[in-house]
Amino acid sequence: MTSLRLKWQASCGAASAVLFLFGTLSAGCSQQCTMYGCVNGGKLSGNVVFPSEVTVVDYRLCAGSPCEDGSIDLVELDSATPCMLWDGGPKVCLVKTNDPNTFALSAVSSAFPEDENPPDIKFQLTLVDHESGRVLLQETRSAKSRVTSSDDCHACWRAEATL
Repeated sequence: MTSLRLKWQASCGAASAVLFLFGTLSAGCSQQCTMYGCVNGGKLSGNVVFPSEVTVVDYRLCAGSPCEDGSIDLVELDSATPCMLWDGGPKVCLVKTNDPNTFALSAVSSAFPEDENPPDIKFQLTLVDHESGRVLLQETRSAKSRVTSSDDCHACWRAEATL
């Protein structure tokens, strides 16, 4: 009987220690934080004009430090597909306009943490004709950051620039 009582007391002691630690750590918080994350990031936008013979555009986009390479087939573009910020790392989207050689460009990146003092984002974008290797656009822009909302738990922000 004594050994069963000792095992029970040891189990209760461990559980009490865990509850005490949890209570001590949570006592420092004055409010319950809601469970959401900010979609922090930057966007570079503008219009680009390509010669009519260009059918595939290769890109290299650096937003802050991460860079991404990709290709866009201009012939297969869907004019209803916007560039979504919450997809993660840097990417470039093109959307057809009324002019067959002009495209609305969005370059986005959301690979950034919450920050009360958000950084400005340096966008470096290069667009190249896949077939000829000719550089169609090579631009660097600084997207100025602004806090969109903040509370005791979160600091959400965006950075935007135009071509």
